[in-house]
Amino acid sequence: MNALLWIFMPLLLAYASPLWWCVELWSLPEGYFAHGPLVPAVMAVVIWSKRQQWRATPPLVDRRGLWLLGPALLVHLCGAALSIDSLSAASLALAVPGAAWLAVGKARLRGMWPALWMVAFAVPLPIYLTDRIAFELKEIAVRGGVWAAQATGLLVERSGASLLVEGQAQTLEVADPCGGLRSLLAMVTLVYCVAFFMGPQTSWRRALLMVAAAPVAVFVNLVRIATICWLAKWAGVEFASGVGHDTLNAAAWILDLAIVMGFDVALTRSRAAASVPAAAALACPAASATVRTSASRVGAWLWPLCIALCFLSFTRASPAVTGRAAALPSTLPEFHQRSVWEVTPRMHQLLGTDDATWRTYEDKNGNALYVVAVFHGSTWKSVHPPHICLLGSDMDIAQEGGTDLATKAGDRAGQILLRTRKEGRAYVCLYAYGAQDLCTGSYLNFFLHHAPRALFRTSNDGFLLRVEAYADGPGGFDAAELRCRSLLENLIVEARRLLP
Repeated sequence: MNALLWIFMPLLLAYASPLWWCVELWSLPEGYFAHGPLVPAVMAVVIWSKRQQWRATPPLVDRRGLWLLGPALLVHLCGAALSIDSLSAASLALAVPGAAWLAVGKARLRGMWPALWMVAFAVPLPIYLTDRIAFELKEIAVRGGVWAAQATGLLVERSGASLLVEGQAQTLEVADPCGGLRSLLAMVTLVYCVAFFMGPQTSWRRALLMVAAAPVAVFVNLVRIATICWLAKWAGVEFASGVGHDTLNAAAWILDLAIVMGFDVALTRSRAAASVPAAAALACPAASATVRTSASRVGAWLWPLCIALCFLSFTRASPAVTGRAAALPSTLPEFHQRSVWEVTPRMHQLLGTDDATWRTYEDKNGNALYVVAVFHGSTWKSVHPPHICLLGSDMDIAQEGGTDLATKAGDRAGQILLRTRKEGRAYVCLYAYGAQDLCTGSYLNFFLHHAPRALFRTSNDGFLLRVEAYADGPGGFDAAELRCRSLLENLIVEARRLLP
């Protein structure tokens, strides 16, 4: 009871905001961490199953737990001060085992360390990072699925994420979640449970199972996509994309489990080894003697610290004004707007704000330029380098650097030359992070400008502008870069007028 009052309760208060952030990302319809709620349930079941063991050992407040809890609270402090929820949530991976070690002692946790470390599987990665990984997995899945379908005699033509199956007029669309990241993360979590909570607890078995988890998930996803292509040929695209898709999702999980369990049985039979207690895995640094203290003494400094962390976590800068991206003019000197693309809810999640627009402009000669504008207030931390989106758009970076702008003295922009992977077309991107007193192409400068303001909860509104164009037309790269520069300079002037 003392540990609950003096250690666990203040830490629960300190981590209320990061925990809520985790729950929100668990429940995203197109998210990748739907397995998140199962992780604490499994942890609770494993710990409860060992209740007879830990009841036989008296609890003992052990200051060595601060070896884990101390760094966790420091990371959480940085995340709370800068309003970066993902950073605070990441510290849970150390905070949970560290708090348990501090509250009840290492001896009472013998055999439970794998369950405590499992919390890392429930903490979502930042959205921009998961989207980048999801794109790479999607490329592997689509290429492998098409290859598998063709290798089994089915003619499939690919155009981006669209698959045209012979005999069908309608294409199959491979959505981002179909890339396999969701199943991969869930599969790794499941294999961890099998490795550490079931069967012989030998280090070689655990290592081989964990190494096999990702390849199995990727392989099964390739088979699933190839099978969907065959279903489209036999029963039509509509059936394959609906009932067939859902049925094969369930079948893929059964196949995942069958392969993993079969591999586990083969490992167990092929090598008879003495069982090693689970406590030997993922254990904490050992010390020669327990460093004892009292729960109330720990709570005397932990309660004030956790109250401060809670206050920092929930105190944010004033909400940003919205509608500024839409207010950018459709007509600028030498340029006029051709079209406006839809910014989907998923894109808003990735950007961290709904104050964004995606447009196409053209110059007097009809050359197209693509514009992405994102305005921010306290959500500055969600603005990320354009490299992430560009590399996720079937492009490779050939060259990058910076260039001066004519808008104000000291204004600069980032410059990237890319080539499309499929056709090798040259593509140029100019971008700038801006505010009333900032215009830079350096993400580091952008971070250093806004971080102190976030620390003191003073919102400094700003924007990210990207202007891009294909560079394989008349004049090549130089002409495309000149058009992008001219449009970017015009947009920076207009964007600054929209800021307070």
